[in-house]
Amino acid sequence: MDLRTFIEEYPGIIYDDPWFVIYDGFDPIREREVESLQSFGNGYIGTRNSLEEFYDLCDPATFVAGVYKPVSNSEKEELAKVPDWTRIQIFLEDEVINLNNLEVLEHKRYLDMKRGIVSRRWKAKDSSERITNIEIVKFISLANKYAAFKSIIIKPENYTDKIRVVSGIDGKNMELVFPIPETRESNGLLSLGMMPKDTNQLVIVNQVSEFSCNKSQINKISPSSSFYTPIMKQAKYNQQYKDQMNYEEWEWVAEYDCEYSINSLVTFFYGVNNEMTIKNNREYMENLLQSKDNFYVSVQESHIQSWDKHWDNINLTISGDSHSQKCVNFAIYHLINSGKYSGNYTSIPARNLSGEAYKGHIFWDTEIYMLPFFTFTDPDVAKNLLMYRYNTLPGARENAKNEGVKGASFAWESTDNGLEEAPEEAISPFGQVINIYTSKYENHISPDIAYAIWQYWQVTGDDEFLVNYGSEIIFETARFCESLLSENEDGYYHIYDVVGPDEYHELVDDNTYTNIIVQNNFDIALKLSKLLNNQYKDKYEKLKKKINLLDEELELWSGIKDKIYINFDPESKLYEQFTGYFDLEYINVKDYKDRTTPMDVILGRERTRNSQVVKQPDVLMFLYLLANKFSQDTVEANYDFYELRTGHGSSLSPSICSAIAARLGKMDQAYNYFKQAAEVDLYNNMGNASGGIHMAAMGGVWQAIVMGFAGMHIYDEGLMFDPHLPEHWESLNFSIYWHGQKVNLQINKDKISFEIIGDKKVNISVGFDNWRELDPNNTYSAHKVHKWCWR
Repeated sequence: MDLRTFIEEYPGIIYDDPWFVIYDGFDPIREREVESLQSFGNGYIGTRNSLEEFYDLCDPATFVAGVYKPVSNSEKEELAKVPDWTRIQIFLEDEVINLNNLEVLEHKRYLDMKRGIVSRRWKAKDSSERITNIEIVKFISLANKYAAFKSIIIKPENYTDKIRVVSGIDGKNMELVFPIPETRESNGLLSLGMMPKDTNQLVIVNQVSEFSCNKSQINKISPSSSFYTPIMKQAKYNQQYKDQMNYEEWEWVAEYDCEYSINSLVTFFYGVNNEMTIKNNREYMENLLQSKDNFYVSVQESHIQSWDKHWDNINLTISGDSHSQKCVNFAIYHLINSGKYSGNYTSIPARNLSGEAYKGHIFWDTEIYMLPFFTFTDPDVAKNLLMYRYNTLPGARENAKNEGVKGASFAWESTDNGLEEAPEEAISPFGQVINIYTSKYENHISPDIAYAIWQYWQVTGDDEFLVNYGSEIIFETARFCESLLSENEDGYYHIYDVVGPDEYHELVDDNTYTNIIVQNNFDIALKLSKLLNNQYKDKYEKLKKKINLLDEELELWSGIKDKIYINFDPESKLYEQFTGYFDLEYINVKDYKDRTTPMDVILGRERTRNSQVVKQPDVLMFLYLLANKFSQDTVEANYDFYELRTGHGSSLSPSICSAIAARLGKMDQAYNYFKQAAEVDLYNNMGNASGGIHMAAMGGVWQAIVMGFAGMHIYDEGLMFDPHLPEHWESLNFSIYWHGQKVNLQINKDKISFEIIGDKKVNISVGFDNWRELDPNNTYSAHKVHKWCWR
């Protein structure tokens, strides 16, 4: 189906439509924010939705996953911009059409989240009263890893005159940009190569186009014609390389009320800078150009079909709250377009491929906040993301060696090789040197990754991954955890000088989150050892030999895991966040509820450090991740205590508080925190959406709904649900996978329906300890009177 079928409907779309993000007019101050929010991609390619004319306040950027360059005067790396494929200039006679020199009669930009398409409708009038209608449509294919598409549609409304269009690949302000010599003007193919400075990487961007008109007086190119046919019989056609831009140019006499379109297929190739990469690129493009199919049509159809399949698979719908539905669609849209072709040797950066904030580095955000969405809805993507950690295991081992510890120390900020990329210091706006301790002391990321691997295996039952890849990581992170521990004369093992998730308090002793997630790493390493020894003994012996894993190490972990110091008061049921935390100044963050800046900015770094104000859930974080190990009373006591002290200085924060509050039945707080997480980008409630999408918050939104409002808990034996819906939600529907079986859920205030699709039984509990085996291809329901009961 052609894109025109859909985009012709756009003018009638209302602004609060849950599938669209629409911007009317042009506000230069908000432009970079809009570029982020309407960004689009497929996990391999990502593009900000900049205006194609590139105005002064625009920040156009396209990124390819894994393409990094050295930071100036540093050994660190940052995500590199690659040549931009969206650059377009339109001239009426010799006057450029843009928003500055013509009267703008209409200007709207649409993000169609259901189909992964961005479009722009624009009507402009010049000083001669000539009115031109322009529409630009773009997408990056969800069905073809390397492909993108752009379409320019021009319709003179009241004149006949000369129009010229320039469209191409822009490498301005980039190092080592050059045209690929295989370009052949006869078939309209042009290519631009780019090498990030001081690297051995090569990115090649290709473009091939067709021109047509929908009126019979102009001969439209047949969709079945070979792309080797000269594409411009109706207009002058030219190719040129100038000022680091390789572009195509069309010029023709446009007649009023005729609609002219230029469709362009763009492809991206990335590899080591050698003849083989150039050869592979050339062969791919030649095969494409010689295809009997019209790729301009097929790339549109396959892209839309792929998006339809993903949305049907996830099927998350909320009845009674269109605003929340739109926020959820926005979060899932960005998760899908970040994950599809990510993984293996790349992963999802903190701001995905939508902006340069955090330099395109990968954090714990991926495994703890984003991965559960993929684990439950697209396990293949989840596996690929975890394979990134396996493939960067050599870098993690090198980090550990540099730190003088055993095992694997995964980088707090990682790129393509797994080496630590976090800076050791930064300069404040006042010129002060600020030490940054995350790289050396925020050690929880390694056991976090072990946690994520184990959860993936619990949900998928993917023994092949666990045995061949995940197990090596879990044992190596357990070794690293062992190195963190110091035995004290009190008989306990302690971890000194550490940074927990709450980064307001640095170099503390016995951060409880770190101690408990380390303890969990030992637990799963020991469970894994038993599983491998019982079911995969030969492979286990090979692995032990490969990494020199000794039985004495396993015995040591078994002996020390329950001797790790955990500061818990059984009377109050409170966990102390770290040693001495309870002695710090109490500041109720509710007194600052109308603030527009983070608490550490309001209070200053020193007072914040000496107060109980926390940046984001720390104690609450392990109570959420490992909820099955703690009583409801304990979770509630700590939530009530720490919720008053949490400043939400990070976008990672509100979703976790929402999920816990929902599980506890504190629905007003749960919904308010859900909104705070869901609106972090869509309403720019932290003021920094211009740097790219906050991907951890997007993953957190899905978790707040499924783990929070639906009350889903993961057990070894199956899934437990204890829903609490916001009062105004009529129902909640979604789909997940458990051990390869699809589970469709419909949740109302007092009823849950389960449909199992597959060939195996699924063990599910409604409420606590109310298990039942559900047969495949059947529907079951449970009702709630005082508690949940099966019907």
